[in-house]
Amino acid sequence: MLDSAYSNEAVVFFEDGAVSKEMTYSEFEAILDGVVGMDDFAGDTLKAVFVVVNGRLKVTAAVLFKVGFDRQGYADRAWNLPLRHLADTGGSGPDMGAGAIKLACKSQCSVAWHASSLWDPDMSPKSNTFVRLRDAIAENRLCLPTSSEPEPPLVQAPPQAAPPNWGMPPSQPPASRPQQWGQGGDTINSGWDSDDSGLTESQLAALEQEHRNKIAALIKQQRLHIQTLKNEAELELQGTRLKLEKELELARQEVSRLRNEHESLHAQNIALREQNEAQRKQLETMKRTRQLELQAAQQTEKAEVEALRKQYQEQMKQKIQEETAKLKEDIELRNMELMYRHDVAKQLREELTHLRKDKIRLVHEGGDKFLERLEALGVSFIAFHPGAGHVSILLSDMPSYMENPIAYAANKCLVSEEHYRTWLDHYQKPECQAPLSSDKKCGCRIGRVDVPSQFVVGDSDRCEKHKPRSYGDNVVTFRG
Repeated sequence: MLDSAYSNEAVVFFEDGAVSKEMTYSEFEAILDGVVGMDDFAGDTLKAVFVVVNGRLKVTAAVLFKVGFDRQGYADRAWNLPLRHLADTGGSGPDMGAGAIKLACKSQCSVAWHASSLWDPDMSPKSNTFVRLRDAIAENRLCLPTSSEPEPPLVQAPPQAAPPNWGMPPSQPPASRPQQWGQGGDTINSGWDSDDSGLTESQLAALEQEHRNKIAALIKQQRLHIQTLKNEAELELQGTRLKLEKELELARQEVSRLRNEHESLHAQNIALREQNEAQRKQLETMKRTRQLELQAAQQTEKAEVEALRKQYQEQMKQKIQEETAKLKEDIELRNMELMYRHDVAKQLREELTHLRKDKIRLVHEGGDKFLERLEALGVSFIAFHPGAGHVSILLSDMPSYMENPIAYAANKCLVSEEHYRTWLDHYQKPECQAPLSSDKKCGCRIGRVDVPSQFVVGDSDRCEKHKPRSYGDNVVTFRG
């Protein structure tokens, strides 16, 4: 193999006829060993190409194989193809820049039992596998090492067949190796006499041999192409045959189902006809019987109807009398009950009037006189409220104090009740009340204001961070 010192091995994956991923052969071996998985290929069987690349990024050998991956993205552990052996023993392939490559595919495999694990290339002009492979290697996305040595000169060899085209565009001969007539490096020109106007026998034999080699190479290429088309047609035929067999089996099952359904419906139809005939006969019999019964009933119908009418009238008259007597008794009972309720209500109203009078008398003679006696003895009523201190409550102010102590204390502090309640919350828990959100406040600890009249809402209950710059809106409301 040329440039063996600079040969590299790589694996190129194909999806839908295009290159989807490239990796070195060592990375591919790590995937085969189960060291890493390929999540992108999980559950799929992919087409891949094992290539040997020389130092000038030219493909010298290629093996077109298939590899499967499980649902976790790991390669099939039973997969074991001798890629290097197949590459070394492969047949002749297209010229991809370094002469005809060694090619192993499904239609050209040196080991027959491995042919089922290989695949044939697409040689159509629009999606040529070799063109895509050549371009991918030439881009060198794997950063393969290259050789800086000049291209070796041609070695004189006997004429051999030109490599088949394989659907690739014909490669141009290198500019550094022009072939010219009259030089000793061309076997066709050996024995050529520049003074002779014709071709010698040796030159004619060489041209004939070259022509035969070209025809043999072309025949080999066409045979491989025909074999590839046969394999593709056979696979397509097998798929079509399998599909048709499934459709035929489904059709047979459907026909069998319809036949059974038809037989069942036919049997049901016969049974229904027999049942219908029996019911028709039964209906005719019943009709005749009903006619006889109707004739007999018509004779006695008038007498029976008259007797029933008289009986119904008597029963209705008796029932109406009974219901009328019952309703009269109920009305009398309701009237007596209503009179009794009026008497009871009158008594209750009188008792309620007496109780109210007794309550008023007890209130005037009881609590007030007791408090007046305490005040006469020099007893003072004192209550403590934050901000107002100890407050002495006059006897005359006792009802208002007992009704609302907070309002009484706010009045003593010369502020409104709402202002006093806000200050009292601040006094008991001096924290910043600045709202941070709809249900959260600052809560930062601040200095307490001990005098309600000096407390300013929106300023005294704010920390230094949330205090407003203007206090024009915070006015303390004093009560006059």
